[in-house]
Formats: sequence, C-alpha cells, structure tokens
Amino acid sequence: MSTKTTELIVSKTNLLKGLDQALQNYKVVALTHRGERVLYDYINSTDEIELHCNATVLPLKKYFFPQDETIVEYTADGKFTAKVEAKPTVLFGIHPCDVNGLKILTEAFADDHGDPNYLAKRDLAVVIGLECAKLCDKHAFCSKVNTHYATSGYDLMLYPQGDQFALEIATDKGREFVAKYLATEKAKGDEIALFCQEKDKNFAVEPPFKDLERFPELFEANKLHPIWDQEGARCLSCGSCIMVCPTCFCFDVKDEWQLNLEKGRRIRKWDACMLNDFTKVAGGEIFRHTATKRLHHRINRKFDYLMSKHKMAVCVGCGRCVRACLADISPRTIAEAINGEKPIKK
Repeated sequence: MSTKTTELIVSKTNLLKGLDQALQNYKVVALTHRGERVLYDYINSTDEIELHCNATVLPLKKYFFPQDETIVEYTADGKFTAKVEAKPTVLFGIHPCDVNGLKILTEAFADDHGDPNYLAKRDLAVVIGLECAKLCDKHAFCSKVNTHYATSGYDLMLYPQGDQFALEIATDKGREFVAKYLATEKAKGDEIALFCQEKDKNFAVEPPFKDLERFPELFEANKLHPIWDQEGARCLSCGSCIMVCPTCFCFDVKDEWQLNLEKGRRIRKWDACMLNDFTKVAGGEIFRHTATKRLHHRINRKFDYLMSKHKMAVCVGCGRCVRACLADISPRTIAEAINGEKPIKK
C-alpha cells in the first residue's frame, strides 16, 4: 500500500542513532568497508556505515536470493522438510538503480504461486533507499534506462541535504519504522523537489536511450544485427556478468546426500546463461552452443521479452557487468547499435 509523504527531515545524527536502536530488532545491511573494499554487508554498529560509495561489486539480491540456499531437507525414510529461513532485516542506503533491481526480482519471484523462500525474506525486510545526485562512474548508465529514480520497491527514501536528509515515506512499513526509530521534524520547504532539480541537471548529460519504450520491438526486429557477432566474438563465456547482475535470477537445483546416506538436502545455486553447459540436457545436447547465441539471449532478456513483462528495462544500468567483464562488453554498446544511436565498429 502506497502512503507517500515528503514532509520530514532527519539529521544524520538521528538517522544513525535510530539505526543503532533498530539493530536490537533487525539485522542491518549497509555499505561498509571490508578491508580495502566497500560492499553491502551486515553491520554491528552504525560506525561501520559508509554513506558515500559507487556501485558495489555484488548487488543486494544475495540477501533475498542467496548464492547457495537449502530449500528442502529429507531423510532416507521419506520425510521431507521445506526450509525457509527469514529474519527481520533493514537494507540501508540502497541506490535507486538497486532499488529498481530489487523491484524486478520481487516481481519475478512473486510470479505464479510465488517463491516462499524469497518472499518470506522480502516481507520481513525494510528497504531504505539513498538518492544519488550523479552517475557513479563512466560504466554506469542508469539514466539511459530510466532507473536513476525509483518510484516503488522501497519503504523509505533519503535525499541528502548536507548534514541532514529529506525523508520520503513510501509504505506503511516505512511509516512504522520512522515512528519507532527516527526522530524527525517537518520540512521547511520542498527539499526533495530541489534535490531532484539538481540531480536532473547532473544526469541531463546522459538522457534515456532513443526509443527506449520501443526496445522490445526493436530488439525483436534486429535478431541478426551484426552487433551480436561483433560482441559475441569477444565474449569469454566466463559468466562474471551474470554473477554481479542485480536482475539475473537463474538457478540450478541439486541434491546432496550425507556420506551415511541417512539425510540429504536439496539446494539451489546461482546459475548463468552465459556458461556453455547452461542449456545442456539429457543426451548432451546444448541449445545455445556459441557465445554469440548466449549473449543474444542474455541481452534480449533485459531489453526484449522481460522488458515487455515488467514494463521497464530489466537492465538497470548499474554498470556492474561492464566492470566485471574481462572483454569490456557492455549492454549499452549493444543497445546503442540496435536503436541506431551509434554505428558499430568496423
């Protein structure tokens, strides 16, 4: 249920003090230093929080859709127990592109009868977004796919204003969190509108792709475009792009027995459509046996049939796949070629 309001201000001091109080009842995930890296991780104190950071290597999906997850435990005598592990969690400081990534994942896992493991974790989570005023780096292209703003998928959104934040409450869950943990005051003006005006100026240098809303149609009509062979010839099929993508959700399911054969478990693990064996079936047949076919499938998921389903680009432009790719392949390059913004390299 949407209950958006934009009338509150919270100081940085009160925000961190409230999160420290929330640690008594929630596990809190935030940007934090781990050695020389900054990544999303569980924190024990708000002293660990890093408020200013570019995109992390791994996205937030690991907290709702872990890399390895036990979904069923069973015994040799035929007893099966479904495993659903979910704890109240606060995800703090989430950039708009990642909020949009979580929104797409949630829609995917809620489809049909819904995935109980994912949805149980999501239902117990409070998502607190943190607006960004400019692009992270040269690899990010969120404004090209209109994901530099989030319109849903979060409970609270923070808009930086010096040593304080304008606070938008988007859900009843967010309102309850504010009432319990955050000391706020009424805004003196329209701070959020002023922030967005400045942000719009900064992002104007990277306007949305031409004909973005027609991407499903354009990609469908350009299955044989030479960009696929050009980029596919450079692809190493390592799968790095999939592992860091906030909207990829393919997985494999395997059974593991204990050595005594008395107990076992069914686990699901992240899988990657860019790997050679992803489409391997009984008899050894592989349906997408070239890197070009696999790359075409992956990018088509983002800009063609899943975009039609979710009514938005399923690539959120975070740039993680570009940073991780050993061959410097970017969805942006392919999109620009498909819609005629830039000619392909000769």
